[in-house]
Amino acid sequence: MVRTTSVRLLLATVSTLALSVAAHAQEPTSAVATNIQTTDSQTAPAAETAVVLDTITVTASKVETSVIDAPASISIVDDDELDRYQPQNLGDILRSLPGVETSGGPRATAQMPSIRGLTDDRVVIRLDGARANFRSGHKGGLFLDPETLKLVEVFRGPASTMQGTGALGGVLAFETVTADDMLEDGERVGARVKTGYASVDSALTLNSMAYAKPTEGSDVLVSLSHMNSGNYETSDGFKEEYTDDNYINGLFKGAVDVGDTGNIHLMLQRYADHHILPTSPDSAVGSTTVIVKRKTRQTTGVLGFDYYSDSSDLIDANVNVYGMNTNIYESRLSQTRLDERDLVTLGAEGSNTARFELGSSDLAVTLGGEVFQDTQEGRRDGAPTPGLYPDADMLISGFYIDNQLDVTDALQLTAGIRYDSFDLSSASGNDRTDDALSPRFSASYRLTSWMQPYVSYAEAFNAPSLTQLYNDGIHFGNNRFVPNPNLDAEKAKTWEFGTNFKADQLFTSRDSLRAKVAVFRNEITDYIEQSVTGGFTGTTTSSNLPEAEIKGFEADVNYDTGIVFAGAAASILRGENSQTGENLSNIQGDKLSLLGGYRLMDYGLELGGRATMVAKQDRMPDGTADRGGYTRLDLFARWDASNYVDGLQVNAGIDNLLDQTYRTSDAIIYEPGRNFKISASMKF
Repeated sequence: MVRTTSVRLLLATVSTLALSVAAHAQEPTSAVATNIQTTDSQTAPAAETAVVLDTITVTASKVETSVIDAPASISIVDDDELDRYQPQNLGDILRSLPGVETSGGPRATAQMPSIRGLTDDRVVIRLDGARANFRSGHKGGLFLDPETLKLVEVFRGPASTMQGTGALGGVLAFETVTADDMLEDGERVGARVKTGYASVDSALTLNSMAYAKPTEGSDVLVSLSHMNSGNYETSDGFKEEYTDDNYINGLFKGAVDVGDTGNIHLMLQRYADHHILPTSPDSAVGSTTVIVKRKTRQTTGVLGFDYYSDSSDLIDANVNVYGMNTNIYESRLSQTRLDERDLVTLGAEGSNTARFELGSSDLAVTLGGEVFQDTQEGRRDGAPTPGLYPDADMLISGFYIDNQLDVTDALQLTAGIRYDSFDLSSASGNDRTDDALSPRFSASYRLTSWMQPYVSYAEAFNAPSLTQLYNDGIHFGNNRFVPNPNLDAEKAKTWEFGTNFKADQLFTSRDSLRAKVAVFRNEITDYIEQSVTGGFTGTTTSSNLPEAEIKGFEADVNYDTGIVFAGAAASILRGENSQTGENLSNIQGDKLSLLGGYRLMDYGLELGGRATMVAKQDRMPDGTADRGGYTRLDLFARWDASNYVDGLQVNAGIDNLLDQTYRTSDAIIYEPGRNFKISASMKF
């Protein structure tokens, strides 16, 4: 019934809106903190100004900085790119970025980010500031509704000084839309209806939003999404079993100003997913595969308060209180058995930045901290599951100071340090306490108006997960987990040398170039690795490797004239056990992504394509099969049809145009084949 209703609604929308294959001229990028830095001058003629607006980041430090000026490796996927690629999952969002991959295969709920060869607990994931800490082995842990996203920020490299435990590989931060993002200038009330279709799995997506500014200092947004898909088809025409999906996601956001310099904001989200899939969704279906009916529920809430003083440079503060509850319920189709996994994360973080003038220099001092607790429970038919998902708690608190000194207009120095303590306990009585210091510093110098080299050093730590410490029982067959409550926290020390390039009006009066290039070396001590010995009758345990090293090169280049745009992203990663020289797993093959497009401004059209090329990965651990390389070509088109039908926008595309057969990263099953996608949205 749901699918029939969705089909009728889609067909009605398509016929009403007269869908065409084309696209809207690219809008400038959004800002992470709703503040936008621009190269435009209000007094300069339009024909003589560059078209780029530089995105703001607060991930690298709490001091708002444009991404291109930050002495760090940061990539942004903004709302224009999200519209352009019509992502159905995390892999679609991150595909073009250097040094970034998704693990877990093509099933959306099994996908997890991998940054510089590090994944799972080694990457901090945040949704509107709330930590998304759920991990459960092969089951994934990230549940997304792409329709509500306005921006995705990826920070590559250790970031524990600002982000705390887990940020060995980097940070993946999602930001959802607000009423301000949806309302046009001068509007107080609005709504948007969007529908889309993908051919490879007959996916139907519906989204409705309503938003308003009830008063001058307040705004509210409500969104409801539904996605229903079947099994996708691979390039050889094979229907990959149990890859269908069906989710509903509801989002509420509201904000109200407090005086002239304060703001209270609230986000509430409820995600619900129903589908049938293998108990290990990152695996293929075989004769012995256990199939389950899975229900996922995730509830997220964030309450924040921002305040700055217009009479004092000593106060620029923000506080967030957040919670995320993730539940997975699985019942086997072949027998009566119910498995439940539940994780509750409750946390609070806050910071204040004080600014000082020191002669001709400016100093920003940020003091901040965060405390959060993870509480997990596992049940099988109502009984605890120490071997799969043990009952355990983790409490982590951290405090930091970070300093940014603008010595001159060209020279900037940053230095900071963070102290974290963590307390882990389980029902088995094996408790752990530990602490860690995470310092960082960087120096950047603008040699010319277009060139800014930098050097940075950062340390990070990752507390062992509750599962790594306390798993005890059957893993598979008669293979048993052996708990290791004495695991040490992983620690990383990274040097990075990079250069930022920023130039406008190079060849035309409106063109712009933005580029970030970096080399890095990450030395990780006490690297936690899970090992399986003895097959079906052996054991599985986690242990610390003395030292591992990951090094590499990354480049991200973008050029835009307003009419023609192009981009290139490349990464080369190498990882090994420093003592034995054996290659590490999870290191992706050499990667090159190319982007190009053209805008027909008079018609509101944008046409383009992107190519993703990944080399064969033969630098694998002993006894592990090589991973094949692949080339994937995607086409896209956007049309801003507002001149013809007020509020109408149409997106279309073809993913995997050449119908290639390939697998990504450590995936076991093949990716979908050629996929025709189309969506239409109407604002009222």
